[in-house]
Amino acid sequence: MPDPLSGPPQELCEPLSDPQVKPLTSLVLEGYLRREELAQQLGVSARTIDRWQMLRCGPPRVAIGRTILYNLDSIRQWLQSREQQATTVKRRRSFSGVKS
Repeated sequence: MPDPLSGPPQELCEPLSDPQVKPLTSLVLEGYLRREELAQQLGVSARTIDRWQMLRCGPPRVAIGRTILYNLDSIRQWLQSREQQATTVKRRRSFSGVKS
């Protein structure tokens, strides 16, 4: 009977450095942003995102425990809903001669 320990060592696991293998969390959370990532994308602070949520005027969110996530499709819809048409601004007539 041949000795199994005398042969060349065999790999039991896949190498972790393979760039094609994605971590499980990135597969599950694909299409979602964390609060800090959303703030960076929009050019605002994370506190502004929190304020929007408190005022109920920000994008819809998903809460999983203490982790807040934002769906990319929901963010895009929210941005489109905030789109405004250009309007002309009516100026008030200023009074230069104010009597005291």
